[in-house]
Amino acid sequence: MEVDEIRLAHGAPSTFGAMLELCNFCCRRSVKLASNRPCDPSTCGLIACQKAKVKAESNAQNKSLDKRNKYIMCMRTTSLFCIGLLLPLSVHAWSAGGGGSSSDRRGFLIQTANKAAVAVGTASIGLNEVIGVESAQAATIYQPLLGSLAGQVHVITGASTGLGLESAKRLAAADATIVMTARNDAKGDKAKGQVLDYLKERSINNKEIYVLTLDLSDFASVKSFPERYEKMLGSRKIDVLMNNAGAINKDFELSKDGIERTFQSNQLGPFLLTSSLFPYLNHDGARVINVSSYAHVFSKVHETGKPGLDMGNLNSEISYASDGWEAYGQTKLENILFTEELQRRADAAGLDWLTTVALHPGLVGTDIWRSTPVAKGNSGLQALTSMLFYNNVLTTEEGANTQVQLASEKKIAKGKYYDENGRLKELAPFARDLSKAKQLWDVSEKLTGCVFSVQ
Repeated sequence: MEVDEIRLAHGAPSTFGAMLELCNFCCRRSVKLASNRPCDPSTCGLIACQKAKVKAESNAQNKSLDKRNKYIMCMRTTSLFCIGLLLPLSVHAWSAGGGGSSSDRRGFLIQTANKAAVAVGTASIGLNEVIGVESAQAATIYQPLLGSLAGQVHVITGASTGLGLESAKRLAAADATIVMTARNDAKGDKAKGQVLDYLKERSINNKEIYVLTLDLSDFASVKSFPERYEKMLGSRKIDVLMNNAGAINKDFELSKDGIERTFQSNQLGPFLLTSSLFPYLNHDGARVINVSSYAHVFSKVHETGKPGLDMGNLNSEISYASDGWEAYGQTKLENILFTEELQRRADAAGLDWLTTVALHPGLVGTDIWRSTPVAKGNSGLQALTSMLFYNNVLTTEEGANTQVQLASEKKIAKGKYYDENGRLKELAPFARDLSKAKQLWDVSEKLTGCVFSVQ
């Protein structure tokens, strides 16, 4: 039987037969390594792939998006199942060669890398939807209508690559004035050129693309930003501030301000920037969009072991574990709590013009994974695991969907958290802790040396 070519949601051509062969190889390889015997194809769980193929062929005439997306998600689920089998082996090989050999590191990664493929993957690519809840949405790229953002100013941090750059392209295509930030002029100029090329390819004439340097791990850089913004755009008010930039540092490192770099880049820097730009926000309607992550669920209080923000370890005084992922997860929880507290204060002050939101962009194949077991490599097992991972997570275009949507839709919910499908997501109680949110605000003011007056 001839195998039809399938185009996955991320746009890369593949074939079901090739994927099935690869998955069966992964399964047999993993089982053989674990038990020194080949797997039995008659009992292998991957036979479900064959059933899915038969079912898809029998419904070949049904071209609905719902059917196609469910099928794509089945393919992705199968591959993530293989990743789940391979990750413990890859973790061991990766940490043994070149990546260090800390038992804490291996133990964490064996657990959390599987969470990335299963728990985070569930939130990111709709595993629950595969089993019948709803069809997946990832195949659709959200694009605001041409001209719908004319006259608006959108400031996007970390816009030289990844989700920030993709957001700048699509918001500019809707005629927004874009202010992109980058760590240096060279990166900024390159990114601006990419946005202009994107617009030119689509015959869109929007020349209002600007670049300003910004280093969120340097308070002096952040404090000088408003003056540089005003010099470039004059008195124009900001309609959308998208705090997109984020970082993870493998090793503990202090900034020139004496703050742990991940904490400063991901929380204190955006807090200070938002405070500094607050007088520039448009009082006819402005939004602050904070790009968080599902990784916030990895936060825990060391003293109790329970999930939540550890106020005693904000600057990694107690622990900096798991190649920086512990600190990264904590800052993503801080982004959520900051969002909630900013909206609470705005509401209390009667500032009905302000809307703040946080979001999870999805499990996206960006370079943030470069220091993990799924990083691209040349060794057989690592290369195989990496290929399965990157071929089945969201692309940058898909990952930017929610933040582009939140920046452009006419009405969104205030102070809420959105998932990778652009839907409201209920947060666990520890991510809605009003007391911790207030404490974090006070600490952020103290460490940044600013008074964030919401009025």
